[in-house]
Amino acid sequence: MAITNHERVGKALDLLKEGLLPFVERELKAKHAQLWFEQAKASLSEGQSGLFGTEAQPRWDVATLLAVMWNQWNDVFRKTLGQAERTPSQ
Repeated sequence: MAITNHERVGKALDLLKEGLLPFVERELKAKHAQLWFEQAKASLSEGQSGLFGTEAQPRWDVATLLAVMWNQWNDVFRKTLGQAERTPSQ
C-alpha cells in the first residue's frame, strides 16, 4: 500500500523534531544554564507556553522548537547557525 502525503508530512515532522530537539536543548542550556526552561517558555506564545510541560519533562513539538529557535535566534542560535540557515533559499 502506498504511503499517503499525510503520512509523508507526519514522518518529515517527526524526523525534524528528532533532529532538532537535542541541538535546541543543548544550545539553550549552554547559553542560559539553569534558566534554559524559563527562557524557552518565555519565547512561546501564551497558548504554547501553557502546554509546554515542566523542566523535567518539556513537551516539545515541531512548532515549539521552531518558535523557540526563532525567538532566541539572536541570543542563542546565531552564534552556531548562520543567516543562510535562517533564511529560506530562493
